[in-house]
Amino acid sequence: MSGAPRYSNFQSFEGTVSSEITLQFNWRPSKIIISNDSGSADLSFKFNSSETAGTLGPTETITLEMSSKTVIIDGSAIPYRVWGFG
Repeated sequence: MSGAPRYSNFQSFEGTVSSEITLQFNWRPSKIIISNDSGSADLSFKFNSSETAGTLGPTETITLEMSSKTVIIDGSAIPYRVWGFG
């Protein structure tokens, strides 16, 4: 059988961020998707407090093949979605 990979775990977060928040997965996903659902503002993200934050522009989504239990996001009234697969 071919096609998309199958994952045994999935967890999602969605809402509106108004100041820095830390999202904590229940396990360590191997694929993380972060989506900025704002039409006009940037969303910042990082994976630990000592990192420099990355930025997603309005309506941008990033897919990361990496393993991290924590995603830290920041913005001012920014709707977001974060998914973890593993």
